[in-house]
Amino acid sequence: MNTIERFLNLRIKQFFRSVQEIGIPLFIILMIVTTGLTFKVLVFLSEVQGVEMAFFSFFLIASIHFTRKDSHFLKSLDVSRPLLFLAEYSLFLLPVSMLLLFLGKMVPAIYWQLGMLPILIFPAGKLKINKIAPFINLDGIPSKYFEIKLGFRRIFFAIVLLYFIALGYSFFIGTLILFGIFLLLVLPTFFENFEPKEMIVLEYGKGNFVRRKVINHLLVFQIALMPHYLMFLFYHKEMWYLGLACFVGLCLGIIFNIVYKYASYRPNVPKMFSNSFQAVFLATLLIPGFVIVSIGLIIYFWRKATNNLAYYYA
Repeated sequence: MNTIERFLNLRIKQFFRSVQEIGIPLFIILMIVTTGLTFKVLVFLSEVQGVEMAFFSFFLIASIHFTRKDSHFLKSLDVSRPLLFLAEYSLFLLPVSMLLLFLGKMVPAIYWQLGMLPILIFPAGKLKINKIAPFINLDGIPSKYFEIKLGFRRIFFAIVLLYFIALGYSFFIGTLILFGIFLLLVLPTFFENFEPKEMIVLEYGKGNFVRRKVINHLLVFQIALMPHYLMFLFYHKEMWYLGLACFVGLCLGIIFNIVYKYASYRPNVPKMFSNSFQAVFLATLLIPGFVIVSIGLIIYFWRKATNNLAYYYA
């Protein structure tokens, strides 16, 4: 068995181990709850024509490739990394390819597999911001934006690359939605670490800590995304409500990640080690009709965050 085969076998075992950790009953319940979303995906796949699938697979694989954390391990393998990536990503895309072939969509299936090819030439994993953009001084960012500084240090290259790719492909109606989902997926990366307690004491003393944190981050994220909203309205103004849905979804996602972070805060713990509720929250945003649950989770964790911080710093 060669290196690539062993690597793929490892990935398959990791997948089944993850399913076991979630629990088969909970996994089955999740599949049942998301039936409506699954049906919509099937309808989309049955109607898709071709080249747009290449764009979707490129976007999906890029979001994985530039944020993976095993780059040091991959360098230790005696194998061509582009060839290894080709095998791994082809396996990852295979289920949708098989579904497309089952629906009689051979051309979209081919595009779906070929779309990720340009990604293979790029280095994998998070890249240090000083190597990518030395002219940006992250140390000058105020401490109240600790999360933004942390997130950019980790995935600056992926964020900037996909930001401009999504902007360039704004003429596709699904681009803003896909980019919004990508941002929802990476938001926990920004908020998983706790800042030093000296920073919190400094900001907490100004009052309304959680509310100010929410407002500041909403302004930064949404102002940065304004070109995407404007381009969406330029190309698809008749579908304005989808743009509004993305705006609201991202607002809710940012708010939830902030309140969930401080609801889990402990002064001597460097980071959060559980993201189960973040996965549940994301599911409530994506499942039609479950947004009210998202708002309920935000209210619950907002109160918990306020009480938790008051316990340590009031």
